[in-house]
Amino acid sequence: MASQALEDLTRVAEQALVAAKQAGAREASANATRSRFVDVGFRDGGLEKASASIRQGLTVRLFLDGRYALHSTSDLRPEALAGFMDKAAALTRLLEPDPQRSLPEPARYARGPAPDLGLMDQSLRQSPTALWMDLGREMEGLSRAAGQGAGQLVSAQGGSYMEVSQDVLATSYGFLGSQEETGGFVVASTVLMDPGQGGKRRSGYWWRGSRRLADLGGQDRLKTLASTAAARALRQMGARPGPSGAFPVLVENQAASRLLGDLLGCLSGATLHQERSYLRGRQGQAVAAPLLSISDQPLLKEGFGSRWYDGEGVAAQPFTLIEGGVLRDFYLDTYYARMLGLKPTTGGHSNVLLTPSQPGGFGEMLAGLERGLAVTSFLGGNFNSTTGDFSYGLQGLWVEGGQVAHAVEGMNMAGNFDGLWRSLQRVGDDPFPYTKLRTPSLLFGELRLSGASLAPGGAGQ
Repeated sequence: MASQALEDLTRVAEQALVAAKQAGAREASANATRSRFVDVGFRDGGLEKASASIRQGLTVRLFLDGRYALHSTSDLRPEALAGFMDKAAALTRLLEPDPQRSLPEPARYARGPAPDLGLMDQSLRQSPTALWMDLGREMEGLSRAAGQGAGQLVSAQGGSYMEVSQDVLATSYGFLGSQEETGGFVVASTVLMDPGQGGKRRSGYWWRGSRRLADLGGQDRLKTLASTAAARALRQMGARPGPSGAFPVLVENQAASRLLGDLLGCLSGATLHQERSYLRGRQGQAVAAPLLSISDQPLLKEGFGSRWYDGEGVAAQPFTLIEGGVLRDFYLDTYYARMLGLKPTTGGHSNVLLTPSQPGGFGEMLAGLERGLAVTSFLGGNFNSTTGDFSYGLQGLWVEGGQVAHAVEGMNMAGNFDGLWRSLQRVGDDPFPYTKLRTPSLLFGELRLSGASLAPGGAGQ
C-alpha cells in the first residue's frame, strides 16, 4: 500500500502536469520528491553536529514552442502551482529553440507493478532522531576506545546518517511511477600522532551502510568498524615516499571508485556530445584489457543505486558498458542519444559492477605482489576527460615480496587512461558494497610513479 507521502506527491505531480498543459506546454514531466534526514556527529566526547530536516520539491521539465527548460520549486501548495508554472512557461519561451528535445517514446516507459527491490525498511523509516543520536554517540565512544588502544590518540569521531525518501514521476504521455527508499550509515574516524615522523597526524576512516536498520547497529559490528578505522590510521605510521619508476600498482576496492568514476564520466552523453571524452567514437573498439567487463545493474536487490525507472521514466534494465575490454555502450538519455545518432540507454548510472577475473581480493593480491605500490586512497590530482591524461596523489603501502615494507605518502601516479586500463592484470572479487559504484580491488601492471629518488640510499631502497 502506498504511503500517505506518496499519495500527496502523486497529487502534486498530476496537478503540475495539468498546470503545464494550461500554460501551453506540448509535453511535460513532473518529479515530486520528499525526504527526511538525520545527520549526527560526535568528536572527542562532545556533540559536533546534529541536524534533522524534511525537504520537499517539484522539478518540472517543459517542452514548449520548440523550446526546453527545467524548473524547480519547494512550494507544493495547490494555489502556488499555477503561478509557478506560468512563470516557468514565460521563462522557457525566452530560450533558443531546441527541436531535438522531447520526452522518451512512450513504449520505453516502465510498466508496473514495481518490482520489490528491497529499498524500504519500515524500522528505519519509523526510527526517531534520538536513535541516531545514540548511535552516533556510541560510535564515537568506540572510536575513542579503539584509538586509545592503538596509542597516541589525537582525536576520535563517530557519526550516523539516515534518510527516508519518496519520489513520484509523472509525464504527459501517461507514465506514473513512484519509489520509496531508506538508507543509513555509521562512521568511525581516528587520528593518531606519529612520534617517529615529528608528530604528524595519521588518520583512519571507515563506514558501513545499509537500507535496513538491523544491519547498522550491534556492539560487535560497531566495534569492528571502530577498530578498522584505528587500524587504518595505525598502518600509516612512518609513511614516506616509495621509489620513482615504473611499478605494479594495486588499488584497494574503496579507493578504486575514483578511477571508475572518472571512466564513467567519459561515457556520459553530455561529455560525448561536447567532445570532452577520449572515448568518443570508439564504440565497438578495445579500450581496456580483455579481463575488464563493466555493467550497470539497476535491479540489484537493496543496491544503493537500484531503481525500476530512471529520471525520464524509462524502464530500468541491466546493460553492458565494457565487455571483455571492448566498449559496448554509453549513458545516453533521449536527447543526447538523438544528438549523437545512437540508441538511447539511460541518462545516468545506477549500480555499477565489475566482473571478477579470479577469486581473491585486496589481501590476496597484495600477498602476490613482488614489488610495487598498494594504493589505499587518492589525495587530490586531476583527470582530463578529453585526452584521458591523469595525475593522482597517492597514499598507501609499499610492498616487497608480498609483505608491507612501509606506509607511503608523498607519491604521484601519472599517465593516460588508455594505458592504465589496458595494463589491468586482475579484478578482485571484493566489491565495496556501500556505494553505487561497487568497485573491487584492481591490480595494474607497471605504471609511472614519482616518489623518492632512485639514487642509492634514497627512501624506499
